[in-house]
Amino acid sequence: MITFPGEADEAHPKFKRKCDDLFVEHTLSLTKALCGFQFVLTHLDNRQLLIKSQPGEVVKPGMQMYQRPFMKGKLYIHFTVDFLDSLSPEQCKALEAVLPPKPSKDMTNVMSTSKKR
Repeated sequence: MITFPGEADEAHPKFKRKCDDLFVEHTLSLTKALCGFQFVLTHLDNRQLLIKSQPGEVVKPGMQMYQRPFMKGKLYIHFTVDFLDSLSPEQCKALEAVLPPKPSKDMTNVMSTSKKR
């Protein structure tokens, strides 16, 4: 819990504290998670921190990044990635062209879930 002088013990709406470290959550689009992003995070003392990744540096769901501003503790950013609800067949083909191939599994030995009578 982060408190401010002269105020009641109220939780901060954006940051959570654990010992000397701060934790914050940030949501990224799937495109930004895969192709790079940058955003400004306003710290508790109103400093503006530029948070960014390079194109091709993939941010995975739940991944945490940290910086050490003035060695006072670590700032952890927990990323949530917004995935698409659906893709068109054309979008699937475009992704399959650039992503690693799907593993092929032999389905001949898989038993049917329906019971034979």
